Amino acid sequence: MEGLIERLKQLAEAERRYAEELKKIAASIKHPALAAIFEAISRDSEKHSTLYEAMAELLTRQALLISEEKLEEIAKAVEKHIETESKMLEESRKLIEQVEDPRVKLLMAVIYEEEVEHHRVLADLRDKLVKPMTYTEQDFWDAVWRDSPWHGASGG
Repeated sequence: MEGLIERLKQLAEAERRYAEELKKIAASIKHPALAAIFEAISRDSEKHSTLYEAMAELLTRQALLISEEKLEEIAKAVEKHIETESKMLEESRKLIEQVEDPRVKLLMAVIYEEEVEHHRVLADLRDKLVKPMTYTEQDFWDAVWRDSPWHGASGG
């Protein structure tokens, strides 16, 4: 496990360095589309670095619990963003069909594909990460009373 954690940290650092290199390239290019693509890829590398760091932290910590109140807040935010991504997905799809310039069409296709991915990630986040991480008050009381062999007594 320790080897995996160290590898994730190394990948996080490599992505961070790569992002910096891409930013320099983007800054040196005067063509708006090319500069934007390099800048966007650099941001993806920054995102990858952050995700690698998060994975290393997940594997390092014992239990990460979210209160019911925080879960509700997160669930509402995720649902709102899923709706927003759906709208953006539809808008970008329409623009791809309308635009004729192949350069703009290419950039719109990049945006559309990323919107599809964002929508999938948010749905997965909702279904696979947020819900299972919740520890409810009922879970606590079940552990104290129902699941305890002494049912709350000293157990002596």
